[in-house]
Amino acid sequence: MKKMIFLLLISFVTMQNTEAQLLKKLKDKAQKALEPKKPDPPVVENNGNAGNEGNASASKIEKKWVPTSNCNLVFTLDAGEQFFYDETEVVAKNNAMSYSFIVQNKKYEYFLIEDGVRTGPFKEAPSRKVDKPETEEESTSSNDDDKISMGGDSKDPVAIQYSKTINGKLYLVFNGKNYGPYDYISKMKLSPDKKHFFALVTIGGANAMTAKMGMGNCFIVSDGTLKQKVGNDGNTIPVKFSISNGFKQCMATIMDQSAQKVLKVSSTGKSEESSIADLYTDNGLGSVVSDFGDIITIPAQSPRQILVNGEEAASFKVPIKSMSRLFLLPDIKKSVYYEKGKFYRADGTEESVTDILFPKLLILNNEAAIYYYKVVKNENAGKDVYLCKKTL
Repeated sequence: MKKMIFLLLISFVTMQNTEAQLLKKLKDKAQKALEPKKPDPPVVENNGNAGNEGNASASKIEKKWVPTSNCNLVFTLDAGEQFFYDETEVVAKNNAMSYSFIVQNKKYEYFLIEDGVRTGPFKEAPSRKVDKPETEEESTSSNDDDKISMGGDSKDPVAIQYSKTINGKLYLVFNGKNYGPYDYISKMKLSPDKKHFFALVTIGGANAMTAKMGMGNCFIVSDGTLKQKVGNDGNTIPVKFSISNGFKQCMATIMDQSAQKVLKVSSTGKSEESSIADLYTDNGLGSVVSDFGDIITIPAQSPRQILVNGEEAASFKVPIKSMSRLFLLPDIKKSVYYEKGKFYRADGTEESVTDILFPKLLILNNEAAIYYYKVVKNENAGKDVYLCKKTL
């Protein structure tokens, strides 16, 4: 009996100690929950510089862009102003960059900024005042002006302006001199100074009637001595007529009905063949002609390639989607393509760039460079516009 009482006493004491310990733990936990949390230690980014420590807020500060010696401030946009892109021109003029920007403010007023000179405000967007010579974008893209449409209502207006019938024969009369005779004039292109021309004409063919409709023997002619035949069949149909960037060479695209093929021939006699199906699968890039008379093509079904006279000369990591962003150099393997913040080189290398506008290729004093504009926010809530150069 005494033994049982002793055991009950020990059990009672043990339970009291356990409850006391449990209550103490609960009290400590509640006290801890009421205390304010201590901040986590700051995250320090190590940039590889010994002793260069920072805190979390410093690591989030955006790095300010600093212009290099190749970037020059050309004008400033006031707070709330933005480009009116439909009326923006950036061209190569007199061996330098020339620009005409129309900007709009919050009051819907317009200003013209032309080569550093600002005029305005205007109630309506001013007309473009910059002379518009053929730009890199226009001369290296497959544009609708190169296409040839057959039929009375679709005749080339330039050819009509300079055409003249003399003694029942069709001639081009240019700067007081007669060129011809021809059966049909499909397309005529004038140099920017209107002192020279290239034309695609028809002289004879399978029969006289079709020749006078533009289907027959096609020739490229000029105000000089050029008379380059395009194709060997007398039953060809002209499709396109393109001029090189410097108005030094041209290229005719014709459809050979007998051989069921498309033939491109430059004024230097260089050529490239393709199927008629390529006329309908053209991705809008097509072919251009260089100042050396080479035919440069971006194939529709493999647009990473650059073909020169039908042979691969270079290839990019990404497909070429716009000829205006493809900067072709005399050495095609050194050409550059710009897309989505990167310059891609044909040698396989690439370089990231940010916030650039209107990139253009210029070759000045035998130096090839891409000129572009960069817009940077300034301390006055406006934006500074820089003209930058990247030598290739």
